[in-house]
Amino acid sequence: MMKRSVPDLLAVLICALLVVGGVITAPASQAATAIDARYAELGGAGGRLGGATGAEFCGLRGGGCQRNFERGVIIWSSATGAQPSFGAILSSWRGNDAENGRFGYPTGPEVCGITGGGCYQNFQGGAIIWSERTGAHISTGAIRVAWARTGFEAGRLGYPTTDEVCGLRGGGCYQNYQGGSIVWAPSTGAWLSVGAIRTRWASTGFENGALGYPITDERCTGSTCDQRYQRGVIAWTAAGGTVLGRDIDVAASSVVVVNKRRPLNPARYIPGPLVGVEGPLLRSDAAQQFSRLLADARAGGIAMVPISGYRSYDTQASLYASYVNRYGQATADLISARPGYSEHQTGLAVDIGISDGTCSLQECFAGTPAGAWAAGNAWRYGFVIRYPQGQTPVTGYAYEPWHLRYVGATIASEMRVHGVPTLEHYMNLPAAPSY
Repeated sequence: MMKRSVPDLLAVLICALLVVGGVITAPASQAATAIDARYAELGGAGGRLGGATGAEFCGLRGGGCQRNFERGVIIWSSATGAQPSFGAILSSWRGNDAENGRFGYPTGPEVCGITGGGCYQNFQGGAIIWSERTGAHISTGAIRVAWARTGFEAGRLGYPTTDEVCGLRGGGCYQNYQGGSIVWAPSTGAWLSVGAIRTRWASTGFENGALGYPITDERCTGSTCDQRYQRGVIAWTAAGGTVLGRDIDVAASSVVVVNKRRPLNPARYIPGPLVGVEGPLLRSDAAQQFSRLLADARAGGIAMVPISGYRSYDTQASLYASYVNRYGQATADLISARPGYSEHQTGLAVDIGISDGTCSLQECFAGTPAGAWAAGNAWRYGFVIRYPQGQTPVTGYAYEPWHLRYVGATIASEMRVHGVPTLEHYMNLPAAPSY
């Protein structure tokens, strides 16, 4: 065996001592030297930090060290060096778990003298911005990038007035500013929301309403501005104010709401392309997902079959007339749509049953294996039970556990997670109990 000299053994021992939890850390003396040098640059005890209240302490995330002073701290890491932090920005950083949180270590000193006498400090994960009027607030991620497009605090939004607030529908977040807001969602990105168009959007229920999230910034040409949303547009003119246009083009949307107050336009609308799924026709996107649903249900031993899909205006007219003749108009309106008002005409609705016909188109279908499977799993394929139990005052129709409506995976998932019972609720639309 090769013998090592004493100096070699000491070197190995020192290296071992510098490895803590798999992270190679610098000697504490390196951090102390850097912190002391920065303290001296800032005027020492006679400077802004005041006197030290203790010695450096290390062992922070990634091998960092810190020293506390009367009016702030100096924090060091090998990646960022020794950086001071003070006052409200320091408090905000600590409130966000300091170096252990999303911001990590400061990458530079506090910078003041920006618009309106404000200050900011950059961190590994973003920045914290302060002004006397708004206090200190975080700025990070896609919302920060969107704010940068406007010119930061010198632009139309001014300073942030809140931190980022998350937990909105579909995992969205927003942050308010002096001049408006920035709204972000995973599916749409981050966009500005300001002025009269924002006020009109608010009146629809923000992202919970009929329009959903913004998908562009406000765009202006001359005296006309507009902003597009997931399901429509809000336009503004100086002379006429705001005008809201909802997306009710069935061909362009899987979330169009057709009910007793919202007929199809045109009344004889024909969707396309239509694809057959074991007989019944569905719009191609709905057909693709329903085919998956059907195959997975059967793979699990569920004897599910499609009964009815797309119906033309004339077919619906004939069906509705037969119900009126058999039950009278009041009952017919509870169990069947009038022509031009039927979801089946969109090509996005499908009625399901069991191969042996048990409880076909009856409420007892909910208690069958196929009904239970659909209630628990249809959302995974972008379908919802359109006319749920107890929602007749909203939908205008009796409970139909067999009637599935394709709305897409995102919306079906959101409705499931947040317990939203109907599309009227989801789109923030008024109830439609009657024509």
